[in-house]
Parts: sequence; C-alpha cells; structure tokens
Amino acid sequence: IWRGPAKTGVIRQFIGNVQWGDLDILIIDAPPGTGDEPLSVAQTIDGAKALIVTTPQSVALSDVRKSINFCRTINLELVGLVENMGPFACPCCGKTISPFSSDGGRKTAEQMGVAVLGSLPFDPEVVRAGDAGTPLMGQSRSSAFTEALDAFISALAKTLGFG
Repeated sequence: IWRGPAKTGVIRQFIGNVQWGDLDILIIDAPPGTGDEPLSVAQTIDGAKALIVTTPQSVALSDVRKSINFCRTINLELVGLVENMGPFACPCCGKTISPFSSDGGRKTAEQMGVAVLGSLPFDPEVVRAGDAGTPLMGQSRSSAFTEALDAFISALAKTLGFG
C-alpha cells in the first residue's frame, strides 16, 4: 500500500527513468479523481494533457466533473471526453440496451465545455478478448465497438494534431 510521497516518487521514477525511445504519444491510465496520480503526472510531464474517460451513470459523472475542475485548477489541458460502456444493440433482438444509462457523458461534457471525442458501446467481446489476452482490435471481426473505437482514435489523433 503506497501513499503520498512514495506513490509520487514511483510515478516520477517510472516516467523519468524508463527509456521510452522515440514516442509520439504516451498514454498513462490514472484513476479517476483528483489524487496523487494525475497530479504527479501533470507536474512531471511538460505538455501533459488530460483525456477524460467516463461511463454514463451519475456516480461516475460526479467524479468526472471533479476531474475536469481539477484539470482546470492546475492548468492541465483537457483534450476531451470519451464515454465507455455506452448503449449497445442486443445480440438477440437488436433493441438498444443502456446498461448504465445513456448520454450522460455527452451531457456532462456539454455542461462543462469539454469536447466529446466519442462514445464506446458496451461489448461482451471486449471482456472475452481481454480474458483471452487477445486485443479485440487485432481481430479481423468488425463490430459496433471496433467502429466506435476507430472513430474515437481518429478524433483523438486529429485533436492532438496527428491526423
């Protein structure tokens, strides 16, 4: 169990001492909120930017608003927001199912003045692929999820000046 200075030290060591090679982008997945991890990353990497990832339910969106305000307080540029585990088509009947509500990420982004870069539908195949250790994007099968992920990646790349 690491807290405070120990956690910050390890994050800074990881960022500063690993030989990353020639990178165009480094993505660091930090826990949501306003804790040590995102603050340490923001203070350690010049030009760091934040991408907010959320799910559509109210409890997650409350954390997202705090994260957005945190980024603004420390002058960390917000690239945008992506909503994960959004509505999907039932594999049996095709009816749209919203397991965690829907559109909460978009509404919150609009209220907070943050760009929406995409919405990824819930997909049980993502779970199966992860459990099997096989990235879903590496498979030849196309799905609503892979198409939404492709669109999100394109939007993110364009926002970052890569596309």
